[in-house]
Amino acid sequence: MSRQRRRSWFALALAALLSSGVLATGVVLAFAAPAQAASLGAVTITPTNGTVDASPMFTSATSSAACPSTFGENAGLRVGPVGGPYQNLGRPLGGGGYDQAPVTIAPNRSLAQALGVTTVTPGSYLIIIECFSLTAGRHADEFQLPIVVCDGATWTTEAACGGAAATTTTLTADPSDDVPVGTPVTLTATVSPASAAGTVQFRRKVKDTTDSVNIGEPVTVDANGKATLPDADLPLPSGNKVQYLVSAAFAPTDANAFLASTSGEVEVTIFRGGTPTETELTVTPESPAPSGAKIVLSAAVLSNTEEQLAGSVKFAWRPETAGSAETAIGTVPLTAGSAQAEVSGLADGRYIFTASFVPTDPVAIAGSDDLTEVYVIGEAPAGAADTTTTLVPNPTSPQAQGTDVTLTATVAPNTAAGTVRFMDGATQIGTDQAVANGVASVSTSALSVGSHTLTAVFTPTDANAFKASTSTALTYQITGDGDGDGDGDGDGDGDGDGDGDGDGDGDGDGDGGGGGSLASTGTPLIAIGASGLALIGVGTGAMLLTRRRRPEPQPVSWPDETE
Repeated sequence: MSRQRRRSWFALALAALLSSGVLATGVVLAFAAPAQAASLGAVTITPTNGTVDASPMFTSATSSAACPSTFGENAGLRVGPVGGPYQNLGRPLGGGGYDQAPVTIAPNRSLAQALGVTTVTPGSYLIIIECFSLTAGRHADEFQLPIVVCDGATWTTEAACGGAAATTTTLTADPSDDVPVGTPVTLTATVSPASAAGTVQFRRKVKDTTDSVNIGEPVTVDANGKATLPDADLPLPSGNKVQYLVSAAFAPTDANAFLASTSGEVEVTIFRGGTPTETELTVTPESPAPSGAKIVLSAAVLSNTEEQLAGSVKFAWRPETAGSAETAIGTVPLTAGSAQAEVSGLADGRYIFTASFVPTDPVAIAGSDDLTEVYVIGEAPAGAADTTTTLVPNPTSPQAQGTDVTLTATVAPNTAAGTVRFMDGATQIGTDQAVANGVASVSTSALSVGSHTLTAVFTPTDANAFKASTSTALTYQITGDGDGDGDGDGDGDGDGDGDGDGDGDGDGDGDGGGGGSLASTGTPLIAIGASGLALIGVGTGAMLLTRRRRPEPQPVSWPDETE
């Protein structure tokens, strides 16, 4: 056999060997079964049954042991059908240490809310507690508690649905509404039917938040179906006022006889001493506001005293998104019981505005605050007509510093009443100008040296009739050389010589030589050209030599070919 044929047969054998290895590997992978998740232990909850729409679903969940070692960085409480997918039932825990002791998490929503449905399908579900490592991620197993949704309305930890009777829980607070800090508040829960034995856990959360905490220990329901907690812990850790939403969760002693239930929320406001006040915040224009609109916040502070209130009002805004940080607008002294602030430049979106009254003497006068409903910017009501705004400067760019520049905005249709705000980037030029017959203008000589981005923002008087609009941004140059072109040469031709002949030598003869001889400047150019040609010749020769020495490819010889 020739050397060429031997090489070909060797290649074929090697390919066959590799192919058989791939096939073998494929067989192994095809029969490899995925690992099945196992339980790390049990989950204990209180109470052990309830309704699918009671929020929170239960009071708390506790794992039977700590998270596995190194998997205690975070922990989560979730619920879902057996095998998943699982949804968050409470806010995940962070900060580490959950591999040191059993984990306790409080849910903050109902079963229906967690699953994202209005009707929960009857069947088997799992409540799980998950453990996470900072580096390895989620542990493959979790703590588990099976539950059964019986009829789409109730759930239980029992293996099967029984005949437990439904209960209702109502809550009262005395006193309620506005309560001076330090005043004892008594919470009373009433469970019906009164024969339902068990305990009530009172809970509180700050209004407009989701996290709730227990108030004291569970209270036993008496023979009249009542559970009472005197002097409930409703603190005022900082500020002048805090608004609590208080609830009561009933847990039956016999889960086979009675179902758990949760009361509605009762609002209790704790304020700091002195005469109570009330702050009323109004915002103009009304929501929804057009894009780029100037927002005016007006706060009126009221009280039952005839004395003049002394203090200031803090104005702030935050995005509607839960957990968003507040941004201060400013603190304005109170004058004749009111204060006002403005904010502009907010991007289109949904916001919450707040006004907080801070009294000069918090012992004699209590502070108060108010906040808006969701305030929308940039979403025009249905039916509002479109508008367009165009901007024209006079004189045109570029101009020297100190030039009086007039900006004219034209709004179409010209029947759209409103105002135009002229902007230099994020800075307003002058004041808002009323639109007359579709035109508004402003003049300024204060534009600084440099490039400016100019726009005109139209805000309609009636947002239900017309939409807001913003002109296309235009760039305007302000120079400092006095000729209006920004080149620095003073003659306007941009060559830097100031003589106007365009040759750059400054002698005015247009020859560009500035007095130098042709021989002294031409010789170096000839030398440079010759050197370049030489380099090109060397490169070409090297390329040809390389191509001549490159071996030509040989034809492929396959095993079935003859000698």
